Amino acid sequence: MDRKKGENNTYRIMDNKDKIKELEKEILKLRKENQRLKKIEEEYEEHKHECSILDKKLPYFIKEEIKKRHKTSGQKIGHKGYSRKIPERINFIKKVILDKCPECQGKDISKVQEVRERFVEDIPEPTETIITKYEIERKYCRNCKKIVEKDVEDALPNSRYGLRVMLLVSFMKIGLALPSQKIIQMLQAQYGLIISDGEIYKMLEQVAQAFGLHYKKLQQKIREAAVKHSDETGWRINGKSHWLWLFINSEAAIYIINKKRSSNVPVNFFRDQKNKTIINDRYMAYNVLAKKSGCSLQLCWAHLLRNTKDLAEHYEEAEYIHKRFKTIFKEADKYEHYANKKQVNDLFHKIDLIAEKRYKHSEVRKFVKSVCKFHRENLFRVIIRKISNGNRSKKGVDILGVLLSVIETLKIQGKNPLNEMRKIIQTSES
Repeated sequence: MDRKKGENNTYRIMDNKDKIKELEKEILKLRKENQRLKKIEEEYEEHKHECSILDKKLPYFIKEEIKKRHKTSGQKIGHKGYSRKIPERINFIKKVILDKCPECQGKDISKVQEVRERFVEDIPEPTETIITKYEIERKYCRNCKKIVEKDVEDALPNSRYGLRVMLLVSFMKIGLALPSQKIIQMLQAQYGLIISDGEIYKMLEQVAQAFGLHYKKLQQKIREAAVKHSDETGWRINGKSHWLWLFINSEAAIYIINKKRSSNVPVNFFRDQKNKTIINDRYMAYNVLAKKSGCSLQLCWAHLLRNTKDLAEHYEEAEYIHKRFKTIFKEADKYEHYANKKQVNDLFHKIDLIAEKRYKHSEVRKFVKSVCKFHRENLFRVIIRKISNGNRSKKGVDILGVLLSVIETLKIQGKNPLNEMRKIIQTSES
């Protein structure tokens, strides 16, 4: 009996091994099938967008035809058309003489019936650079006990290039944000002037140094202004994150690049700001600035309206907030900085109505609490009085800050940057 039991156990073990092998084969088949199905699913997801486009029978890069045009192009009916003004300065007068018909080439034409005037504004033809040799007198000063000489007005000290070239390069590089290679190509094509990338950087450095005193005056003008805007944005220097700070009003702009976005930057720049107002975007650093400098804060309504618009796109209940803020802003804007106490109180009342409403979503509640409660007093400070007075290396950052401040300030003032930069430098040297 024991022998038979042993044989039966052996048979059972062999049967189990066979079943295990069959199961392993089945598992292998299932795995392959699973991989095949996954591949099909991935291909489906990959072409899902294209399939939806095919249903519309339009390629993905073709937009659907707009059935109704919301705004007609061109001037409104009744508006006078715009044309370029006739220039006051005329350099040349050229007569265009007609000696044969331009249609049939025939010469059987009458005398002059009338003369039509046409004004064409163009640029000079490409020309070579002007090379000037300066013979500089040097004399001995008995008071200073040394040899002295007069500065060359049209060139910076120790520079082989004239002031016009250096200011043009600075304007193209900083004011127009053109790459160095584009500047090099333009100068070569227009003037036959060949310069290198390194020479461009040296020009920027020398020009920034020449603007040193003027830059300090611009900084002081912003500090003394009764009202100014402040903002900040990301900036990369040699692959590392920095921050570009902007302090600006209607007369001047100052750019500062710093590693940090902390309150230390505006605090160190502005210092004492009692009885002055700084317009900002609700960034927390400005709350610290208000405490340390004594300034008042005014929220930037452009930022607020963008914020409410973004909220309205994500939360239906925020559409009410966006519409109310637009209405309140239009009303405040009508006062043109001369609202009385009753009008301001009425604006605050409308803000309070927004704050009293209950909201479901936390993001909406958070925004309302920040603007309508915490920053309530900072919403209408400016409208109750007229606004007035109102890279790659650290070295490169300082150069950019100076030149960008000077050029953008001249743009704000509506002046020609090239002409005015030259006047500033020549005035400061005299």
